[in-house]
Amino acid sequence: VKVVLVNDSNCQDCFKLDGFLAMIEKENVKFTEQKVVDWKSAEGKALVEKYKIEKIPAVILSGEINKNVKLKNAWPQMGEIIDDSFVLRQSAAPYIEVATGETKGKVEIFLLRDDSCKDCYDVMEHQKVLGRGFGMPVENIKVLPVGSGEGLALKNKYGIILLPTFVLKGDVAAYVDLVKIWPQVGTVEKDGAYVFREGVKQMGAYKNMMTGMVVKPVVTTSTVQ
Repeated sequence: VKVVLVNDSNCQDCFKLDGFLAMIEKENVKFTEQKVVDWKSAEGKALVEKYKIEKIPAVILSGEINKNVKLKNAWPQMGEIIDDSFVLRQSAAPYIEVATGETKGKVEIFLLRDDSCKDCYDVMEHQKVLGRGFGMPVENIKVLPVGSGEGLALKNKYGIILLPTFVLKGDVAAYVDLVKIWPQVGTVEKDGAYVFREGVKQMGAYKNMMTGMVVKPVVTTSTVQ
């Protein structure tokens, strides 16, 4: 299989497709050629037009793409076949929107914790969920004690009651899977911020800032008769 990666060399924040290519290789696929093309170059523009590419980075696979039955069945869920080449459509954010040239999916992540609550679940669990579960870049997360100036400002601004929690600001809408479940776990504020609220109760022990009480998960036991 030949690989053409269409990217923007200036977009350091853009999602990396290394994981996707590694997944393909694990299916006993050999990459005979790998080529990187900037989407603003003449060749890049031609590829964008030919394959109707809407998001950068993008990847195009050609060659024996249907020899592996598992991958052949997976292509329709991940992208589209055009002129016997597979074009990835389900690329994650952050990405560049071709129509506007704008970077989509830039998000600020604020983890809010109460250092006085020793029994509360580890607020860093949210880093794992947001990164692995929803593909958010989590390298520059800001962890804030609720007693700090910035932490207290977030608590008061959004009326946060349950801790630990997190607040997302920026282009959260680019993370479609997260947006789908959000009404079940949090709220979207007037300024566009996403505040994790009801979902706190599913994470483990937490503190109710109104009552000052730490709420621990109920442990159920079953009796074998």
